[in-house]
Amino acid sequence: MKNLSVAVVDYDCGNLHSASKALELAMKESNLSGSVFLTKDPEKIINSDKLILPGVGAFKACIEKLKSIDGLQDSIEEFALKKQKPILGICIGLQLMASKSYEGGEQNGLSLIHGDVVPIFLSKNDLKIPHMGWNNMLQEKEHSVLNGLNNKDFYFVHSYRFKPKNKESILANTNYGEDFPSVLCSGNIIGTQFHPEKSQGAGIALLKNFLEWAP
Repeated sequence: MKNLSVAVVDYDCGNLHSASKALELAMKESNLSGSVFLTKDPEKIINSDKLILPGVGAFKACIEKLKSIDGLQDSIEEFALKKQKPILGICIGLQLMASKSYEGGEQNGLSLIHGDVVPIFLSKNDLKIPHMGWNNMLQEKEHSVLNGLNNKDFYFVHSYRFKPKNKESILANTNYGEDFPSVLCSGNIIGTQFHPEKSQGAGIALLKNFLEWAP
């Protein structure tokens, strides 16, 4: 196998280095050769083999930062939609893939997976917002990125959740007051509401699966 180039989008929205370190560990454990690098350079993004869109914080601030970097949005869209290469969105990175979000007012997203980002609805008074901590992922569909991970616990930190237009894009759900999609996929585009880089062994296993995935 050729050397794998894995680009982590650097747009100043948190956890970039922890995501990079987790990917480096996953690459090592998969016996893959290649490199993981932070970049906001459109050409490097387009020419990479795999793309990671991480993120921590509020949708409005993150999408504004991303769109303020010259050529960054276009390069992500070319990578994902035109070249159809594998991209993984993590937490806010997944939410940025939506058509729009209602966090901090209505904001347009990247429209890589059609749907909206809406507040978590709490049906139980003893639950708190944000949803923070460990919770399990219940797989709805078979997918190689989720191999061996059904009902495993992952680490979440979020107050909003993805409501996809097409329920066929839901690979896994998690319950916190309501069922919400914790993994979504549309072709070569996949995203997790949880943080694989904070989810210890299960998170590294998911990243290994992503690095080996060939949609």
